[in-house]
Amino acid sequence: MSSDLNLLFEDSHDKTTGMSTTSYPRFEDCPEFLAEEQLVQYEDQGYLAFENALTPEEVKAANADISQIIRKYAFNDKLAEWNLGDDLGTNYSGACFKKKGEDCGFWLEAGYEPKPEDLDELELNVRKLMWFQNETPTFIHLTQRHLKLQGVIRFILGTEPVHYQTMGLIKPPFVGSKKPWHQDNAYFSIEDLNKVCGVWVALDDATAENGCMHVIPGGHKLGPLRHHHTYDCEIMPDRIDPAQAVPIELKAGGALFFSSMLPHETPPNRSSQRRRAVQFHYRSADNKLIPKEKYYSIFKESDGTPATCAYALQKNF
Repeated sequence: MSSDLNLLFEDSHDKTTGMSTTSYPRFEDCPEFLAEEQLVQYEDQGYLAFENALTPEEVKAANADISQIIRKYAFNDKLAEWNLGDDLGTNYSGACFKKKGEDCGFWLEAGYEPKPEDLDELELNVRKLMWFQNETPTFIHLTQRHLKLQGVIRFILGTEPVHYQTMGLIKPPFVGSKKPWHQDNAYFSIEDLNKVCGVWVALDDATAENGCMHVIPGGHKLGPLRHHHTYDCEIMPDRIDPAQAVPIELKAGGALFFSSMLPHETPPNRSSQRRRAVQFHYRSADNKLIPKEKYYSIFKESDGTPATCAYALQKNF
């Protein structure tokens, strides 16, 4: 029996013979309250995945609001500041548009040159949004009041969750840059490493072809792993075995809840369809924010080497 207690299997059939040919994972519907065995699975594997965390109406509203935010700030001199990027060839070298005086903003794929007269094309080349949780009623609801998302997070953390980070993670068709293997705690500065949880919500069907999340089950037990910066912040290649990874394919509205110690990645989008997702992070109410200098002494490998990605912390990605 699979160790993934919330994982079911659904047969596909040959259209000619009607015989079962392959099986693929089908996750249970997202609950508002976790069962004890689901908590045990989370502690053992470092993640839980569910379908139907969001309704189709909530998915539609979230996608519409992402589009609204992009179009609101793109080339808007009154509301936003921007730079058109550089040619350094990293995931962060594309054009960036940010709301004046705030962290809310979005980044485009490196190498794409946006044009104010073609916002449709610009929107199709967005790769990341950040700190937009207060921009629309939809995202206020999803990050603060959603019964299923908040309910599962509350069970995992064992106390009232405190919202910590918001991202929109988008992979344009045939591009969708790879996000390499990393632990999210490499970006953070929170005292208790095990009391930080992320939820990644698919807003389009997420598949292995278009860049769904890949995780290393149980990898959160490896402790902090040293990160370095190449084209992005990533775990040193000799710290993990990617052959142990499993793809978490989800239909639109599905959600992956995962420890911020869990190594994970998303490969490039090799399909003709855009893949949109949002990701929210929470810390337990009693988990303190600490100075980055102190965090270096906590998020470290067994020999005392700091494991954080210093470049990412400096840039506040």
